[in-house]
Amino acid sequence: MPLQKPKTVIINNTEYKQVFDLPGKFGGTLNLSVFGSGPKTFNPWASADNTSSTLGRLMFDGLFEDNPDTGEVVPHLAKSYELKDEGKTIIVKLRKGIKWSDGVSITSDDVVFTWNEIVFSGLESSGFQSLCLIDGKYPTVKKIDDTTVEFMTHVVFAPFLRQIGYQIAPKHIFEPLFKNTPKKDLKKVFLSFWSTNTKPGDFVSSGPYKLLRYVQGERIEFTRNPDYFVINTKNEKLPYLNSIIYTIVQDSTLELFKFLAGEIDVASIRGEDVGLVKKLEKKKNFYTVNLGPSSGTEFLVFNLSRNTVNRISTAEWFNNLYFRQAVSHAIDRMAIVDNVLGGVGKPLFTAESLPSIYLNKKIADGYPQDFKLSRKLLIKGGFKWNENGELTDSKNKKVEFTILTNAENTTRQSIGVIIQDDLKKLGIKVNLRPIDFNTLIGRSDSGDWEAIIIGFTGGFFEPNEGANVWKLNGRLHMFDQSPHKPRDWEIEIDRIFNDATKVVDFNTRKKLYDRYQEIAYKQLPFIYLTSPLRIFALQNNLKNIRPTVYGGVIYNLESIYKK
Repeated sequence: MPLQKPKTVIINNTEYKQVFDLPGKFGGTLNLSVFGSGPKTFNPWASADNTSSTLGRLMFDGLFEDNPDTGEVVPHLAKSYELKDEGKTIIVKLRKGIKWSDGVSITSDDVVFTWNEIVFSGLESSGFQSLCLIDGKYPTVKKIDDTTVEFMTHVVFAPFLRQIGYQIAPKHIFEPLFKNTPKKDLKKVFLSFWSTNTKPGDFVSSGPYKLLRYVQGERIEFTRNPDYFVINTKNEKLPYLNSIIYTIVQDSTLELFKFLAGEIDVASIRGEDVGLVKKLEKKKNFYTVNLGPSSGTEFLVFNLSRNTVNRISTAEWFNNLYFRQAVSHAIDRMAIVDNVLGGVGKPLFTAESLPSIYLNKKIADGYPQDFKLSRKLLIKGGFKWNENGELTDSKNKKVEFTILTNAENTTRQSIGVIIQDDLKKLGIKVNLRPIDFNTLIGRSDSGDWEAIIIGFTGGFFEPNEGANVWKLNGRLHMFDQSPHKPRDWEIEIDRIFNDATKVVDFNTRKKLYDRYQEIAYKQLPFIYLTSPLRIFALQNNLKNIRPTVYGGVIYNLESIYKK
């Protein structure tokens, strides 16, 4: 049942955000986990990986957040907002008296600095900058007074209110860095600022926690921010928990073992482990929740870039639409669901995730595996088979390529094995190579790869959050990140994302986003695979846990406590 909406309470001239979870107990440690080799940075505006971004959200808040029950955009660091001029102008009021963890006031100067000096200047690394470019122009962000900021777009831009939730940086920390660094060196210096080697005491925080300690390759420890601006119904400052410790684990199996041993408090359960976990649930002191299909997308992607001398043949194969279609029709997605996800998931064929309110349901069910069709498509594409049954191209070169994926994710490795076996039946030799996640991201960014199995986190409410994947200048346009003459379908998708942002009416926007999904469905720059169900296991001593489809299980960290 949805809780009463937070309200603003003034105490000693500070406008606190009061939440209505049940009063809890102060103290204790929440033990969580992250996969891989650890964060690449503690600077969330320089982050390009999920681990660094996840940890950054503990330390830095934004003006708005999503209501976990409805998905509605609601004030957070902001106290309120007002829409003017058909939504082209947004006046945001910050809470008075709120502070950074070093005691400096959080003001509109921090907001304006974040947007103008970090986002619009191109220093941020997540690709967020490209989402804010509207017909070649950025919005204007200016200070009205210490607690009032005006955001203005030159045309109606439907996603902008949600984008204003972007994390705010402390101007008093970053501005000296900007002033003392030559412009030509600023990007490099900024990306190395607040690195994993920075002393924890050098950080300031606006979020519920501050960095306490980082033991490389082992764990990341956070301690409670005593001056956080969220309070409970007794007007006590939250969060309840004294600390949060993230243990770095190499794969899902290790995470599960640590959870069952009581070393981790929350674990994401893979489909193949659900049966075991449900049996143990009755014997051990934990419980599970099912939040439905993932909001992310899991896919196989081919490198379509032709700017290479090392991959001339694979570039020709991958740019052959018949080849991509043949591969997609040969993949047994139901086998992946049944054998890898333990039946706890669904096949995925669309660029929008299954729970997205913009899902194109006409194509969502896709098609079954069909080797006969795959063979016909390959013949149309100019491929043939030699006497040994090996697929060859028009130059008699055998079709062979390598799929990379992250070694920490055993589910993706298992998916790769099934794809490897399916394509072998078409005479295609696939080499599967798991590598460290950070190395994988580096390879992806450099263009040094042939195919990758990976995923995007996605969302429920706003396809434009994925615009940096689909727009021609997007940082995550990973199927062809090299300078190239855009394909007709790339141009059309780019135009759709531009047009859809200028429309407020949901039905009109949905027609546009339906069309982009149809193009992606046919052209297959990403071959979508499966959508796992989101199953979580939680220790019984965690209280104020209130799972929702949109929020997840621990979105209200400030209110969670241990009994």
